[in-house]
Amino acid sequence: MDNKKTVCSIHGEPAVGLLCTHLAHSLLNQSQVGFHEYNDGDLGRPDAWCNECEGKLARVTNDAEQEQWFLACDYKILCAGCWDEAKEIARRSGTA
Repeated sequence: MDNKKTVCSIHGEPAVGLLCTHLAHSLLNQSQVGFHEYNDGDLGRPDAWCNECEGKLARVTNDAEQEQWFLACDYKILCAGCWDEAKEIARRSGTA
């Protein structure tokens, strides 16, 4: 399967990844919100979420709750370069 791509004003047209809204917004001010990921192999980068979303995921007990959790994460489509930046922020802070 071809990787899906997006147009990024910073990184051009790389593959895409999904970040929860908290991780996506953390790129604006370099805030450290943690970093968790799961790779289902359908995008250029694994889906990723923050510590807050991870805490909510830990309380999920069934498929319906899993779907509600996914929707509540309010995932944003970002390019692979921006995804990598979010992970690097977490790595530098020791939260990845």
